[in-house]
Amino acid sequence: MSEERMRILEMLEQGKINTEEAEELLKSLGEGEVKPQVSGGRKKKSLKILVSEDESEKVNITLPLGLARGLLKFIPSSAKETLIKEDIDLDQLLSSIDELEEAGELVRIEDGEDRVIIKVE
Repeated sequence: MSEERMRILEMLEQGKINTEEAEELLKSLGEGEVKPQVSGGRKKKSLKILVSEDESEKVNITLPLGLARGLLKFIPSSAKETLIKEDIDLDQLLSSIDELEEAGELVRIEDGEDRVIIKVE
């Protein structure tokens, strides 16, 4: 992965740019589109992450699966530890997504009114 692409992904992860801005920057690098595409008659999968706190949506991210794989290294260690405590292995999760026949919810974590949902579209 190029240094420029890594910088763009890092800015996206830090919230300095949104997904549309990241897409435009990646296009300008000649990296191609980051939106889901149809390939061979089959739609490429996207990973959707929804986080709500006190019934208020805090995060709503849709990422092409390829981009999601690249962003794994930017997940804070504290978040990874929380996922591990919940027996969630992100590497295994992303590998399993390719094998799915249908889109759907992969993970749902609820703690009172706080909620994290990860699904494939």
